[in-house]
Amino acid sequence: MTSSEKKYKDIIKKSWPADPAIYRRHPKMPLTERAKIFAPFAALRGHSDRLGEEAGKLLLTTRVELSDEEAEILSGKLAQIKNGMNVTVVYFKAEHSDNDIGYYVSLSGKVTGFDPSYQDLRIATGIQGEKGEIIREIHFSDLADIQGDEIIDASAFDSIC
Repeated sequence: MTSSEKKYKDIIKKSWPADPAIYRRHPKMPLTERAKIFAPFAALRGHSDRLGEEAGKLLLTTRVELSDEEAEILSGKLAQIKNGMNVTVVYFKAEHSDNDIGYYVSLSGKVTGFDPSYQDLRIATGIQGEKGEIIREIHFSDLADIQGDEIIDASAFDSIC
């Protein structure tokens, strides 16, 4: 018998009292209130952020160069882009501006700008920041894929014909 069992041996096998007088003095706590007691809390500040950083390092990858065929398909999709169009793009985001190590990110939103001369695409994310809606600017060289309701995939069209 453990020390805890010895200490509480007189009450350990007893059930909740059936006396109604006890319920009036000590009512059972409602389940909604009990849930608050067991709610999670941050025992270590910044711990979850640090775990997120470590997990992010596992996702680091090198930039993959598109083949000529893939680049041609992407170029065809870019030619179909118009302002106001809803799109989902996959693009490479470098960890540092001077290297080819980073992450592939998927972003959905509305095209707010398309500039072939500067080779960039601006997409409204739908997320509000301090100065209004956050706009992501993506350079064409970072794009890996573009999808949208109004975008026709030329490779799928060729396989049908």
